[in-house]
Amino acid sequence: MIKPPSRKILLLICSAALALCIIIVSPDTSSIPLEARTSSPITFEFAATGDDFFIGEELQYNVSYTVFDIGMVKLQVLDTASRNGHKVFKAKAFLDSYSGIPFVDLHQVFYSEMDSSAFSQYFVTHTTTKPEQMPYIKYVFDYGKSRLYFEFGTDPGGKSKKNGEEPVFEPQLDGLSLFYYARLNFRQQKKYSAPVIVNEKSYKTHFNFMNKIGSQEIDAVKYPIETIEFDGSSDFTGVYGLTGYFRGFFSNDAAGIPIVAKMKVILGSVHIELIKWTRPGWVPPKAK
Repeated sequence: MIKPPSRKILLLICSAALALCIIIVSPDTSSIPLEARTSSPITFEFAATGDDFFIGEELQYNVSYTVFDIGMVKLQVLDTASRNGHKVFKAKAFLDSYSGIPFVDLHQVFYSEMDSSAFSQYFVTHTTTKPEQMPYIKYVFDYGKSRLYFEFGTDPGGKSKKNGEEPVFEPQLDGLSLFYYARLNFRQQKKYSAPVIVNEKSYKTHFNFMNKIGSQEIDAVKYPIETIEFDGSSDFTGVYGLTGYFRGFFSNDAAGIPIVAKMKVILGSVHIELIKWTRPGWVPPKAK
């Protein structure tokens, strides 16, 4: 009989499992913040090469550790809008542990507004375990002034407990837009180091885009799916033991749907697998 993982392990794994987004809004930042390169107005240096964001797309993933299913991640592209003179795409992610897992009741919602290169303009996350009292963290970026404005509080009511501002010296990714940045760039054969905002400081996440074609098998599809693999790491230690290393396998087609992700934690790795999708006309590409 397989012994269920302990409470500590379940907390570790569930909290590390937001696919390639890495849940970076509340990590234990033990590394050194990125040094500012310039104080001049910010310019956008990275260019997305993938398909546009598909409004209405919804992707759902199962999160597992060894033989245990521990949670679900759902990703949505909601709409477009304008913020700070940029067209932005609105996206939302839901992270939920499954009911019945002992000692674990983890529920978070992430909302991001990002430009066409996936750099963040606005980001907020809520812990939704208790709907009557939901802690939130909010980031608003003003790149023209090289500023990040942050706020901590509780909803409903939007009661702010702490707010302030910090300098930022280049466009930043957030805990959700990091995922879309990878998706927009994975077809390249190039290494990128992208800035990610963590605890109001900027750190680097390093991507190794290999353009390595292979295949992955998942329960939701009856044949091997042709994929492109990449990997990478982050210069910070994530919440509950996420070490920073990750691998991703996206579909080798115009849609670039994330199929499988693997994330390293202290005691092994987390497996994230596509189980359901809403995207009219999309059929997973069959491996050759």
